[in-house]
Amino acid sequence: MNVFVPGEKVSIINETGIFIIKEIISENVIIEDEFGFRRMIETKFVVKRRLISVDTIQEKDNLSPHKSKNEPKTGVFPEIDLHLENLVSSDSQMTAHEKFTFQIEQFKRFANQMIHKKVTKFRVIHGIGEGKLKTEIRTLIQSRVGFTMHDDNIVNGKVGASLIEMQVTKVIPF
Repeated sequence: MNVFVPGEKVSIINETGIFIIKEIISENVIIEDEFGFRRMIETKFVVKRRLISVDTIQEKDNLSPHKSKNEPKTGVFPEIDLHLENLVSSDSQMTAHEKFTFQIEQFKRFANQMIHKKVTKFRVIHGIGEGKLKTEIRTLIQSRVGFTMHDDNIVNGKVGASLIEMQVTKVIPF
């Protein structure tokens, strides 16, 4: 059982942030977050914080998967934002179907560029909307060999972007 003291910095299971114990009441504690808000929480959800010394973490060489020369080293992938306002200056003359078709064609064009550059991962921002654009892109990806698609950016339980991975030796352009 954890024994806490007022003023101690703690973490809360399944939450981000650092909290400070303000008061202990039986099996509960009153905590304060970094914004000064206080609340009561059961001690079973509170854990003590401890420093982890960086010099004790051993780094292993050559364990990361092979990356293409053209792929960014920072974990940031090339991306295309398929929101119409990012693709055209004015879409007022386009029908809904023309807009949708245009977005799909822009996706295919971008994917072909990634295939040509041998970039193995890229991000597609399709927005959360009704999901028609994401569904169509997923259908295109699933109909091809060497592609996989994963949810990437989840906001309020909805997915606004997807990460697409390619096995460069198996894919063919759209």
